[in-house]
Amino acid sequence: MMQSRGVMAQLLRHLEAYSILDLLLKVVSEAEENVSESQMEWIYELDLVEKLVNKLDPTLDSDVHANASAALVGFLSMQQQVQWPSSLPSTQSRFVDVLLSAESVRALLEKLLSGSPSTLEHGLTVLVELVRHCANMARSGNDVMPTIDEMLKRLGDLVAVLRSPPPIPVIVNTTGTLDPPLGSNRLKILEVMHALIGLRNKEVDKVMIELGVLPTCLDLFFKYEWHNFLHNLVKKVVEIVVKGENEEIKGSLFFDGQILERIIRSHAENEEAEKQPKATRKGYMGQLREMANMIVTESSNEANGGAKMMQSALDTDAWREFVAEYLEKLNELHEKLIGRPQPGGFNSEDEDEEMAGGMQGLGGGPIAFEFRATDDDQEDLFGKDDEDDSDPEEADVVDQDEEGDTEMHMASISAVEPSALDDETIVLSDSVSAMHIDVAGMPGDPADEVDSPEYNDVNFWKPKMNWFQPEPH
Repeated sequence: MMQSRGVMAQLLRHLEAYSILDLLLKVVSEAEENVSESQMEWIYELDLVEKLVNKLDPTLDSDVHANASAALVGFLSMQQQVQWPSSLPSTQSRFVDVLLSAESVRALLEKLLSGSPSTLEHGLTVLVELVRHCANMARSGNDVMPTIDEMLKRLGDLVAVLRSPPPIPVIVNTTGTLDPPLGSNRLKILEVMHALIGLRNKEVDKVMIELGVLPTCLDLFFKYEWHNFLHNLVKKVVEIVVKGENEEIKGSLFFDGQILERIIRSHAENEEAEKQPKATRKGYMGQLREMANMIVTESSNEANGGAKMMQSALDTDAWREFVAEYLEKLNELHEKLIGRPQPGGFNSEDEDEEMAGGMQGLGGGPIAFEFRATDDDQEDLFGKDDEDDSDPEEADVVDQDEEGDTEMHMASISAVEPSALDDETIVLSDSVSAMHIDVAGMPGDPADEVDSPEYNDVNFWKPKMNWFQPEPH
């Protein structure tokens, strides 16, 4: 009925409504899952991908742009979800085939770079998913270069947006004034760069070297010192380059981007900044430490094809002094901090699993929780990606720019009799049962920290604020 009466064409005229988007995706999903393609062949003849890309026209409403973007991303998502019948010769969605075509990519880039903030935002959403899909296909041995080539033709325009973004309202927060803020669009462009560099293709790398992509990424890294997502994304880009085999793009990082000089200068600037009243460490110091360690490690890795080039870049008095005076001491202090017990909160997954196991057979009786920190817990406290963002000078600090959550596992759950509880056990009661949480002798009591002359509410994490500790009865 939808085919004979041209209902689909009418639906596309009202794409600004979410219900229309939902219906469209259901119809497409039915076509993709249908074993007998002849029954749904008509939907492939509608040129849906072309029509949806055209909906990113700057003259249309932003709601239309948002739903057109969601529909195109939905096509790519279906590719991962559909269980293809074994009778079909290919597992590639026909809609995705069209979206990956040079014509579609060219049209998409033309629309998103047309000058409208809305088309840029929603068009970049599609482009990010598209390049990720290409990266996954490339890892499976598929040739995606025809699609990538179209992206490379307009990559210079995307880099220009990174350097000079469209006007964005100024943001004033506790860290200062952001003028302009990084913005979600530039973060999406960086995701595109990350996926492209991850292809480890020499032709792609060559274009990025010519456009100065890596120096631009580092410029943003140091400019927005409290943007955690940005820092981690740039760190991943650096990791791909450092661990890769292409010496030319390594040269762009080490010589054009001057990453070693920037690491050294940032530590010196951070040291001076910490001397100011109520100062905080710069938010990217943890990532810089990890980058520096990675560079040192890979430069001595014989399996790394670019190790000799990196060794020559590291062969300076300034870098050797930095490693000896800063990096080695930071690493040594970091190892000590990891081994020191710290207070933390519940780990939700472990809590659920162990709570369920401990409750079995207790008949609703009281439960005792005993908290003990394991080695893995200590790693979680400082985070894996941003583990050194705690101040290395103060052992009880957990910095604002960590990725890892402050987590602590429950080591044991056991039923106890009320008479077995001592005076140091906290009892939390409700109408169903009593939960006895044993916190006796917990490490990291903040009492000694509060009266310290060095204490301030910016630099120090105050564990006492984060624990429910009622007065003893």
